[in-house]
Amino acid sequence: MRFVGRGGAATTHPSVLLLAVACLCALSLSASTYQNATTPRKEIVAADLKSFVGIWKASFKGSVFATLILKEQDGKLSGTLNNFDVVTDKDGNLIEGTHADDGNAPLLNVHFKAGALYFVVLEKDQYSAGMNWKFMPLNAQEGMLTPLLELQDNIPPDVAIKPIQMLRSHTKP
Repeated sequence: MRFVGRGGAATTHPSVLLLAVACLCALSLSASTYQNATTPRKEIVAADLKSFVGIWKASFKGSVFATLILKEQDGKLSGTLNNFDVVTDKDGNLIEGTHADDGNAPLLNVHFKAGALYFVVLEKDQYSAGMNWKFMPLNAQEGMLTPLLELQDNIPPDVAIKPIQMLRSHTKP
């Protein structure tokens, strides 16, 4: 995923080398181990996986640009998020240029925290670090996908992105 703010240039930087990806993966594994060790099993079991499972889509001006597919297998969620470009104005609203891109990426470090699903998606650009996301269903048909910009080191501080509204198109992927 690429992000553009205030009509500026894309924030994907080729200078972010494989080292950044390796560091992110190491941090993700550490965070996953810590999360699993410190999260009470009751909270993980209590999460209603069925409210997350399905195909969720986000549209801009009538065209789908983001598709999140969530599947339940053996009591755990897995899935994919397609590649897409997000262009925003200074207030974080989507503007012209937001569109779907080629390819899908698997969700990594999938875990629950306070009833929301958190995950990392690696960029299709092999030199970019992964993007951290939060997804939360609001009801049976609506959800919010939020990029966790504060966890990204390759996003300029002046970029703002509001949570992206997603609609469930299917309950089973």
